[in-house]
Amino acid sequence: MREWIAVSVIGRDRPGIVASVSKVLYLNHCNIEELSQTAIKGQFAMILIASALKEEARRGLKDDLQELARALALDINLRKIKAEEMTPFSSGAIESFVITVRGEDRPGLVYGITEVLAGQGINITNLDAQVARIGGKSEYIQLYEVDIPKTLDLSIIQEKLRQRGQEMGVAVDLQHREIFRAINQI
Repeated sequence: MREWIAVSVIGRDRPGIVASVSKVLYLNHCNIEELSQTAIKGQFAMILIASALKEEARRGLKDDLQELARALALDINLRKIKAEEMTPFSSGAIESFVITVRGEDRPGLVYGITEVLAGQGINITNLDAQVARIGGKSEYIQLYEVDIPKTLDLSIIQEKLRQRGQEMGVAVDLQHREIFRAINQI
């Protein structure tokens, strides 16, 4: 019987982390089903979902990942998950949108936007936030991918986001994901 596991890895970024983790999974007869990895300000972060065919493979995997964590000074967590836990959050029929936030960096910007989204029952599926140099000036940019239930009034959401942006001194823009992709293609 197939078992599912989630593995998260955090530590100082350097070459070879993905290779080391995937080798341990391979040697323990696990298949990586999905993986997302990034590096932020010198810190490595990865989450993956893997499948294992046997319970004993998972036990050996846990020991091997703990050994790897010690050897590479990483935080590695392993969690068994049920198949039904791999179903994305659903609030019914949705449309995917992209929210961009631009302005001067200051504490509370992520909270300010996410509070509005949570209050409307909008799920964030991906979030990227970083400081960029634009025209010799630093600008904080957030890029949210969100699923908005079709039952919600987009004009109300846009107005709430616009108001929050004004309160925080940032520009907030909401676009349908397909429009965003079409406009931003190279």
